[in-house]
Amino acid sequence: MTRRSGLTSLLAGAALALGSLLPAGASAQQRALSYSSYLPPSHGSNRDGLIPLFQEAERATGGSLRIQLHTGGSLVAGPATLSAIRTGLVDGGFVVSLYHPNQIPLNTAMSDLALLAADPLATMGAINETVLLNCPDCLAEYRRNNTVYVGAYSTTPYRLMCRQPVRSMDDLRGLRMRAAGNVYGRWAQRMGGVGVNIPNAEAYEAMERGQLDCVIGSVAWLETLSLWDVAKNVVDLPMGAYFGGALIAFNRDSWNGIRAEDRAAFLRLVPRALAQVAVGYVRDDETVERRARERGVTTFPPDPALTRLLEEYNRDEVRNAVAVARQRGARNPEPVIEAFLANLRKWREIVQRTGVDVDRFEQALRTEIYDRARF
Repeated sequence: MTRRSGLTSLLAGAALALGSLLPAGASAQQRALSYSSYLPPSHGSNRDGLIPLFQEAERATGGSLRIQLHTGGSLVAGPATLSAIRTGLVDGGFVVSLYHPNQIPLNTAMSDLALLAADPLATMGAINETVLLNCPDCLAEYRRNNTVYVGAYSTTPYRLMCRQPVRSMDDLRGLRMRAAGNVYGRWAQRMGGVGVNIPNAEAYEAMERGQLDCVIGSVAWLETLSLWDVAKNVVDLPMGAYFGGALIAFNRDSWNGIRAEDRAAFLRLVPRALAQVAVGYVRDDETVERRARERGVTTFPPDPALTRLLEEYNRDEVRNAVAVARQRGARNPEPVIEAFLANLRKWREIVQRTGVDVDRFEQALRTEIYDRARF
């Protein structure tokens, strides 16, 4: 290497290092924005959503908007994401509402209705319409955290996936269950188990070490989180879903630092990304269920007593969500929950027309929500 080329490399490296030290809010033309997801790159929210979204945004803006996705919690862990966005440690990230119930209590109140969610497409439409069009106070919660909410997603219905067979209610007693947030912690306890609130990305290691017996989660996680190596037994009873928070959220200063035309180009791409995540979840479940059988995973029908218990539990969910939201400091949660439930009914009808089709569902998200929302 010549002295000149060595000096050039040194200067280039220094420029790169200085660029990485620019504060959040510096313009997108100066540096790539940092975006954190605690989930692995293979997870549907990244594979079908954030990765193609950020790639398309760079192409659509001629390279002026660059967003670098950091997966697997390599920048910050899931429970620290909202704080990291607020302080500018990262420019954006996947905010899980259940990790921040006191900071965003109204938004978390909707997530607490998890056991009422049965269809990821309808639930995704309902949560985004409620937050973006019907709940100024929900958006204000994010503003108080210096965060711009752009969009949320929903998983497919959760199942109970365990290390040992679960054939009856007796088999559930004392089992340690990964149960995200208050709602699933209560449900785990109601089943006779013990709720353990850890990020789903940590479930594999916890099960492998014998620190966790079951995971309440999406069947797709058997593959995307490699749970089928440690959870060989699935109870075939839908147990609601995770939804809410913000899959797409940015530090407000960073968002405002993006050129207006680039922000507009980015927002035009969001409905497509969300539709791909929702449909991808459905397709993943279908594919993973088949592959899981090939890997020795056994699916058990639920004990009828467990089915009855879930039906009884769901009757109290709305009242519980309101009460818990008030305990967390939300002043008037009832109208927000009522709006969400009305939107859920509306979007179930919409999804009956769109089916599980990316193009049709994208168009519904665009016309019903994103063409009307202001950011």
